[in-house]
Amino acid sequence: MTSADLIAELQAARPTADTGLRERVLELAVSAPPRRPSPFARLSGLSLRRFALVAVPATAVVLIALAGGIGLLDPAGPNSSTASRESLEFNQATAAPPAAQRALAPQLKAGTAADATTPAPTTGRAQRYSADLTLSVKDVDELSDATQQALRITRDLGGYVVSVSYATSDTGASTMTLKVPTANVQQAIVRLTGLGTIVSQHVQIDDLQGQVDELTKQETVLLERIAKLSARIAAPDIDPEVKATLVARRDAARAQLAQVRSTKAQVNAEARYATIQLTLQTKQSSVVPTTPSRWDDAVDRAVGILAVEAIVVLTLLVILGPLALVAVAVWLTRRGLRRRRDDELLAAS
Repeated sequence: MTSADLIAELQAARPTADTGLRERVLELAVSAPPRRPSPFARLSGLSLRRFALVAVPATAVVLIALAGGIGLLDPAGPNSSTASRESLEFNQATAAPPAAQRALAPQLKAGTAADATTPAPTTGRAQRYSADLTLSVKDVDELSDATQQALRITRDLGGYVVSVSYATSDTGASTMTLKVPTANVQQAIVRLTGLGTIVSQHVQIDDLQGQVDELTKQETVLLERIAKLSARIAAPDIDPEVKATLVARRDAARAQLAQVRSTKAQVNAEARYATIQLTLQTKQSSVVPTTPSRWDDAVDRAVGILAVEAIVVLTLLVILGPLALVAVAVWLTRRGLRRRRDDELLAAS
């Protein structure tokens, strides 16, 4: 007998319940209390696709509503306060110059009080004199004229131009580095400040006389050393080896003397010419920037909140995405195995 014949006989000899047993089962089923349906029974019939179609739009609507509500309820956030503060500062900056500045500018332009307002270099001392001037002119045409006049003033006073940078569009700016003899620096500042309205002025004086005195002392010591070595080398009865040693020492002293004199010349040249950093710029526009409306500020805040929410959602997707994919894969595998097992049972029955 084959296995197929055995299975057929077993199926044919399937036992059946008698009538009494069937009636007893029916009585028990009728008398048993009705079972309450499980709250999760309905979820078993909900597919993943239907859940996504409902949950994703609902979540998006909630996030947009939350961002819009925060933006409308709190429009006076940091941006609006900052804008108001910047607008106030802008109005103050573009208003008339302070009284002290208005009083100082005519004096410097007229050239009558420059000695009282601008520090002067000390006569007879080596000093590094540097000045930083920022002037405001009316427009681009006046900027060009003022730049040409500044270059002409520098040359008239015996100075020279180190660098010039000039750029214009609706507004303009010109930056110059000028070298002027220190003896004429006050006159240069008076004439240059007359080219526009003073915005800022800074003067710095560094005394270099101590360096010059020290270098002069080193020069005197080296000259005396070289003279003594030359006298010993010129002696008629000097030993050749001693003479060679003295010559090497004199050469080293001469090299050191050359270096000291070069440094001293550089310091004196630095003290001979003053450095003036001049900046000319056109006046800023007096138009007050428009303040954003309540609706614009609310929209900006809502967009910012949505951006933060999007970042949070993307972060969660990156973190939880792999786990969700593994869970879906396990669920699909178990579902496939269950269907396969049911198909086998159906085929066997």
